[in-house]
Amino acid sequence: MRLRKIFKSSQDQAVAAWIEEVKNIRIANMKVLLDDQALNLRSSLEELSKLKEFIGDPDHILGSPLTKHGEIAEHVQVNFSNADRLLVGKSRNHSIDVGRTAMEDYLRNGKMVQSKFYNGEKGTFNAVVKHLEKYPDFIKQGGNYDIPKDQYDQLMDIYNRGETARYSLNRSEETLFKNMKNWEVEKHVKVNKVIHPSEVDYKDVQTGVVDKVVDKKERSIERKNEDIENNIRYEHRPTLKEGLQTTAVAATLEGGTTFCLKIYEKHKNGKKLSEFTSDDWKDVGIDTAKGTAKGTIRGSTVYAMTNFVGTHAPVANSLVTATFGVVSLARKFEKKEITGEEFAMSSEIVCLDVGMSALSSIIGQTLIPVPVLGAIVGNTVGMFMVEIAKNYLDADEQKLIKQYVSQMNELDKKYKKEYESVLRNIQKKEQKFDSLIELAFDEDVNKAFEASIELAYSEGVEKDSLLKNMDEIDSYFMN
Repeated sequence: MRLRKIFKSSQDQAVAAWIEEVKNIRIANMKVLLDDQALNLRSSLEELSKLKEFIGDPDHILGSPLTKHGEIAEHVQVNFSNADRLLVGKSRNHSIDVGRTAMEDYLRNGKMVQSKFYNGEKGTFNAVVKHLEKYPDFIKQGGNYDIPKDQYDQLMDIYNRGETARYSLNRSEETLFKNMKNWEVEKHVKVNKVIHPSEVDYKDVQTGVVDKVVDKKERSIERKNEDIENNIRYEHRPTLKEGLQTTAVAATLEGGTTFCLKIYEKHKNGKKLSEFTSDDWKDVGIDTAKGTAKGTIRGSTVYAMTNFVGTHAPVANSLVTATFGVVSLARKFEKKEITGEEFAMSSEIVCLDVGMSALSSIIGQTLIPVPVLGAIVGNTVGMFMVEIAKNYLDADEQKLIKQYVSQMNELDKKYKKEYESVLRNIQKKEQKFDSLIELAFDEDVNKAFEASIELAYSEGVEKDSLLKNMDEIDSYFMN
């Protein structure tokens, strides 16, 4: 019976330890992802720092104050694009390490890109045309063009309206549309295939403005990072699906354990498996169903307590086990199968057992930091110690408990009368005190004066310290 109890207790603690390990694995994975994301954020912000350093020294930027925005646009595109990719854990795909006299301004995914930032979409498109005239093999070699985002949108709007409803174009738009179509025919290209939008608008790369644009991008990166981290936490939160899975496993294990123990119990009593009657199987089935139900309650409760309340798994499991034990004893007490004293004593023993089980499992997990194994070994050793102690200490414990109960009964009788007497005196004094308080604040000054003196006496003030009449009052203030 005791071995069965120890085996069952170890199985319960193993289930609890496994549920907590599921939580620990999930949290560990979350921490790894959050640490990686912290590195991603740092790399992304460092990319923007490079851009800040570049625009912070205008003397090294090519062109006059009116044309410096061209080179600024190149660096903004490269650093902004790389910062976005680094934030989500991707590698840089833009590189500006090209010669200043090369036909490309930077590389994207290893392919050449030329940046054209002119005032107005017409001027920008003409700059693209001139560049291709100067470098006719640029597109053939995989080159592309980046233009301001706002100008790209306007250019594509004109192109699309020209293709579908040319009558909606004004004169200047129609001229630009025809130029784009002629360019496509002449160079065997498609405008929307070789021209792409930059990360920013034309106005964003102007000196005196770009600093604020970079600061805005930095704040945007930080907000996106916060969203990513929140999403990581959300993805690694305790879920109903995980809770149901752990509950199902706990129910299966406890039901299976109960089934095996019940079969073993009947076999130990001398009945072979082939000799089981329908009543025997019914008995096994009922106990198995009860075990499965307990496993369901245990699994869901331990999962909830370890994940939402932060309770250590052995403690959570012990609370469940203690609840089962005390509820079972309460039902026996209601049916008059045990006395109140037996109920109290048995409840104490149940709580002591589960407390020892929890403590042993915690110690086992500390000394043997192997998931589940530490809980099983610790619980087994601890419960064996408890059972051994019970064997040798049972008689003495019963004797001490009886002596304790007897002494408590004698003390209760002894002090009951004294308690009632003291209580009556307190009640009388409270009534008198309430009456004196009421009189002390009476509208009649004389009554209030007399009541105040009585109130002072009742509170232990010495008579010589009080002014009790007009003569004493006059003497006190005149002298």
